[in-house]
Amino acid sequence: MGFLSRVVRIASIVAVVFIVAGLIGFLTDEVRDTSTVQATRIPDPGSGRIVTVTIDISQPDPSPAIEKVREAEHSSGREFIDDVGDVLMTPFSWIVEGSDPWVRRLLYSALALLLYGVLGMVLADYMRTLSEGSRRAAFTEREAAAAEERKKTGSYASPA
Repeated sequence: MGFLSRVVRIASIVAVVFIVAGLIGFLTDEVRDTSTVQATRIPDPGSGRIVTVTIDISQPDPSPAIEKVREAEHSSGREFIDDVGDVLMTPFSWIVEGSDPWVRRLLYSALALLLYGVLGMVLADYMRTLSEGSRRAAFTEREAAAAEERKKTGSYASPA
């Protein structure tokens, strides 16, 4: 279980790095351009007509149409970070759906950092503690059995 705790710890660190990188990218976009809302042409999924709508490309877990626009606006590395962040923040995307994008992004990032960062590390520490406890218990049991064997055979020598 010691190996598994290391894997959980590394996964937790990687998740936190992606969340923070996505948050930094989002905040950089917000500082650079105070309005990331843009008018663009998107095919209407119901009728298939091309319509001009105002969208927000910074929203976490966007629809496929908005995702295509976001892919065009961002570099491939930034888009990869955003995609990983979308996957990590999907469990929280139902919480404040109608709110401002920056409120959603900050709330989702905070919850993801709490879940993947703090709880991931606590889980890894707990698993490591269980692993060390079982290893120590097995060592103590072996030593007790060896001491008992030495008593029976008379090969026990006192250190004094």
